[in-house]
Amino acid sequence: RQQKMSRAGGDVPATRKILGSVEYMRICQFINGYHGLAIDCEFELRNRFFKEVEPNALSCILQSELRSRSQHWKYDQRGKDLLKAYEDQKELYDNDLLIQMACAEGMNPFALCRTLLQEKYRLKHRSHISRMLKHPHLIEDPLLAANVQQCMISDNQEGPITDLRRRIMGEEYELKLKQLAKEAGIHFYDEHDLRRMGYDKTPDIKMILPFLYKGQVINWIESKANFGDTKGHKFNIQQQLHSYCNRFGPGLIIYWFGYHEETPHLPDNNIGITVLADFPATDDLVFMQNTQGESPLAEAGATTGEYIEVGTPDNELKKSA
Repeated sequence: RQQKMSRAGGDVPATRKILGSVEYMRICQFINGYHGLAIDCEFELRNRFFKEVEPNALSCILQSELRSRSQHWKYDQRGKDLLKAYEDQKELYDNDLLIQMACAEGMNPFALCRTLLQEKYRLKHRSHISRMLKHPHLIEDPLLAANVQQCMISDNQEGPITDLRRRIMGEEYELKLKQLAKEAGIHFYDEHDLRRMGYDKTPDIKMILPFLYKGQVINWIESKANFGDTKGHKFNIQQQLHSYCNRFGPGLIIYWFGYHEETPHLPDNNIGITVLADFPATDDLVFMQNTQGESPLAEAGATTGEYIEVGTPDNELKKSA
């Protein structure tokens, strides 16, 4: 079994990032059968029942399952009843009534707060409601403000804190991708470079000169701080990857937190998509070496050259015409 170093210095078993159908289904069944807050469900998943699975993969599967069954429009229809239930009981609790109601209703605490505020402040524009959710101290009722504040820090699925955490994590793994690409000797354009060149939909990095990964030409890499289940991957193909393949040719997507075992083998990938759970190993990379002195900033495909296998410079694979 793979080992990794713990912070205390000892070896701990490496967690699994690629999940089979049976284990994935067990995780989904646990989530759908759990009664309580999503933040508590996440704790149980990561610390009690699936400790051998990559923790961030579990968090992503939880998010995907809860998103698929979320029906905010139904909550909005019940706004008047939910507000009345809060008003009738608010004197019996301190600042955790909304948390208790969210548990009982099977709602995300943030969604419950939004529904109540929309009902209570009907004359205010949605932007005012959003501001109150982001800054609960702006709510005139101090008890309601305290309840909303408690919900904000107890919701790991929605809300400004959760949005910020996900954005920071996405940026962190994009930086990791660029750092590993530089260490591997890959020259690339990033999203900012491509947008300056006039492209609208852009991968995280686009190779200046393509390379081979296990015989497959790679022109771009997309980073996802996420778990690649089959449904989410098909959505990514539809929204992003298909246009990358049309514009730049075959490429690679990295799901840093792992993927469902069927994801790399979906027929949808046949347009030129390779799926990985980490940056490709150096031994599997074959680079194209510029042999005619063209500028390294030339567009990929505009130069002629040879693919040189890493570590074996004498073993040259001629670039196909």
